[in-house]
Amino acid sequence: MFLFVDIDECNSRPCLNNATCTDRINNYTCTCQAGFSGNICSTNINECASQPCINNGQCMDLINEYQCSCMPGFTGDHCETNMNECASNPCEITGTCIDGIDGYNCSCLAGYTGTDCELNVNECDSNPCLNSGICHDFVNGYNCTCISGYTGSICEVNIDECFSNPCQNDASCTDLVAGYNCTCLNGYMGTLCQTNIDECQSNPCMNEGICIDDINSYNCSCMPGYTGSLCKIDINECDSMPCINEGTCFDLINNYNCSCAAGFTGYDCEINIDECSITPCLNNATCVDQVSAYNCTCLPGYAGDRCETELMECDSNPCLNSGICYDYPNQYKCACMFGFTGKNCETNIHECGSSPCINGGTCLDLINSYNCTCEAGFIGTHCEINVNECGSSPCINGSSCNDLVNGYSCTCRSGFTGIYCQSNIDECVSLPCMNGGTCTDSVNGYRCKCVAGYTGVICQTNVNECASSPCLNSGNCMDLVNGFNCSCALGYAGITCQTDINECQSNPCQNSGICSDIVNGYTCSCRSGYTGGICQTDINECASGPCQNLAICVDLPNRYNCSCYPGFDGDRCQSNINECQSEPCMNLGTCSDLINSYSCACRTGFTGASCQTNINECQSQPCANGGTCIDLANGYSCNCKNGYTGAQCTININECASNPCLNNAYCIDLVNKYNCSCSAGYSGTFCQININECASSPCSFGICLDLINSYRCSCSSGYTGLYCQSDINECASYPCLRNENCIDGVNGYTCQPSAYSST
Repeated sequence: MFLFVDIDECNSRPCLNNATCTDRINNYTCTCQAGFSGNICSTNINECASQPCINNGQCMDLINEYQCSCMPGFTGDHCETNMNECASNPCEITGTCIDGIDGYNCSCLAGYTGTDCELNVNECDSNPCLNSGICHDFVNGYNCTCISGYTGSICEVNIDECFSNPCQNDASCTDLVAGYNCTCLNGYMGTLCQTNIDECQSNPCMNEGICIDDINSYNCSCMPGYTGSLCKIDINECDSMPCINEGTCFDLINNYNCSCAAGFTGYDCEINIDECSITPCLNNATCVDQVSAYNCTCLPGYAGDRCETELMECDSNPCLNSGICYDYPNQYKCACMFGFTGKNCETNIHECGSSPCINGGTCLDLINSYNCTCEAGFIGTHCEINVNECGSSPCINGSSCNDLVNGYSCTCRSGFTGIYCQSNIDECVSLPCMNGGTCTDSVNGYRCKCVAGYTGVICQTNVNECASSPCLNSGNCMDLVNGFNCSCALGYAGITCQTDINECQSNPCQNSGICSDIVNGYTCSCRSGYTGGICQTDINECASGPCQNLAICVDLPNRYNCSCYPGFDGDRCQSNINECQSEPCMNLGTCSDLINSYSCACRTGFTGASCQTNINECQSQPCANGGTCIDLANGYSCNCKNGYTGAQCTININECASNPCLNNAYCIDLVNKYNCSCSAGYSGTFCQININECASSPCSFGICLDLINSYRCSCSSGYTGLYCQSDINECASYPCLRNENCIDGVNGYTCQPSAYSST
């Protein structure tokens, strides 16, 4: 009899982690608590293995459960919910809240800014109003109040006061701020250039000339005997040069007098005195009369001033080039040296006349000979020998030499070039290698080294990298140089189209919509209150138009808010605000309420949006010619500089009115002074001094008599001329006998017998 005892294998508590042990025959089984596995329930199941936490949440494994630690902006057991930061309505009524990840963004109405659209943009901060215009800010805009003289939306336009053409007599109008200035043409004056200046007022015409006024000028009608723009010039009858033959003219009153040069006489010195009348020439010579002299033309064989000397013809050495002279009665003959000919041996015989130099040689004539200068390539007495330039073997590298006139030419072997065939031809010059290949020159040839992606003798073939079909998932391969490019099918990306694109990665669903990725696309599950393909549309509570007076309705989640037009308030902007309540108009200006503004009617003398500015009548610079402007209440006063007068200092005081210049001087009016332009012969500040023209002692041998702007010389006996500088030639009248010489002296002459006399 056998006794079998069942051993309880559970007694040893083999099951771990509070598992239940069930005894078996020679075995046991463990029933594990939730969250454990394994034969003895030793393994803690990792509930995070399935990655239950989304949106980058961190998973923490627990016993039979897990816990998700979410990224900022997300919540939920699986971090599946985007927290709506707009739920607290952080944006002001002037902005729309757009929920983001862990934050929000306020889209502000025009005219508002700030994180929560809490700030009204001050459009006046940029100083948009030009030319001292005053800027008034309102919501999403501004208004400019311009100062006098300007207009336009930003006071940019200067009102052109010249538009009405106020300036007269073709004057130029210069537009000023709130005014204008007239620049007169010469000859006019006045604020509007309306007054023609009388240039005759200063009596400019001299010597009883009559002044005729014109525009910016005058004309003088002169009395007989005077001329010039001011009639101050006595007409000089000598200007027409009536005295001829170098006679000296002396101007008289309406007449002239001629002092004739030696050899001439007559009223105008027109008569030439005949010096041949006394027959001065000897030996039957011919006498030729000249001015204050004569000339003797001698018969052959005679010479001298009066032909008194018989000649020897060879004494003058007439034979040239060493020729020998033989004297004959009244003539001579020359015996010439070899190589010369001619009456006086003056002609060199031209040995080049027979053209002895050949082959283009140049002949140089010498004395009784010649010399040939040969063209390049020829030598010899007559240039008859052709030089052989190939004799020095100039052609190299096995080339052949061809002799030419004054040169040679080389016929080169294949592969060489140059004048001497000295250069190896570079076959790479024509760039035979294609597609960036590098060419290496060799003798009568070349070799190409190709860049990556090309092959062939001249690198003409592009290697096809698409031959191995590198593009995956139905991508299209495009062959490139040394590479390829894959054009992927929709939904795939990567160099070889190996990656499936996750279209949800860019978070396309708006307003916390949940994105589900599909092949080449996605779908959005929207939150309550939103609709559209990407949950972009908010239900518009403003559709019924609840806001009044041009207010802007701001749609909010399940409600709306009214942004009032400037000048209105109330829940629906139904009330007009009275801007005059704060009494903004200064200096007793009258206020009129407007929409979001007010208008001030200013008292005379004040301007500005609030009548705050006293009008400065000096701003337009009304005082001319450097006058100082003093601003008054509703007016101005001009303090003029010395020399000017008038309400606007436009009138130049005429200092010439008192006729300060003496002796018919012309007075020139200047600013605060005058200048005297003296008549000829006077000087001094007032032209009161008669200039003494005799002070320089101009009369050489006479007494000087001072005149007005001139002088006259009274000559001593025996002298004449304008300056008494000429000794009178008492011999000019030939007072001596035929055989006597006349010697001139001072105020007289002496006759002496001649050294010889003719028989």
